[in-house]
Amino acid sequence: MKLIQLSETQLARLILCRGELNDLVLIEGSIPPEHVLQRSMKLMSHRVNSILALPYLIQNNSKIIGCCGFKSSPNNSRIEIGYNVAPSARGLGTATLAVKRLCKIAFDSGEVVTVVALIAPENRASLKVVQKNNFSYLELVIDEEGEQLACWALNKPICK
Repeated sequence: MKLIQLSETQLARLILCRGELNDLVLIEGSIPPEHVLQRSMKLMSHRVNSILALPYLIQNNSKIIGCCGFKSSPNNSRIEIGYNVAPSARGLGTATLAVKRLCKIAFDSGEVVTVVALIAPENRASLKVVQKNNFSYLELVIDEEGEQLACWALNKPICK
């Protein structure tokens, strides 16, 4: 499994030609909804570091089985992540590994000290993903749509 960051051109093409990206095979359900992709374009237009603005495709063998990325620019050295794995590729540890690699990207950027994931309390699969990646539960929050979500956080390891 590897993460492949989209270029701005690829992101625009994916938005325009839903489900098509030249030589990449996208399995059904691997790409997030258009509003998620548009959010990445907005981050680029606000000159957010492209490493944190552009989404990452999750590739297994020759197929794209999911997508992950950052939902905003860093705020007080904190950034929120999002991730999705196609239904036919779930349950294999893919999201766990993708989140681990995404956190490393965030911490290596030099702009992030804390990575946050907001998860619906009934989403047991996502809860397992953050728990396996050593995130700590912080609190219940209400998002902008009024949904109650559990806030989980992972702090950058301190090197001695």
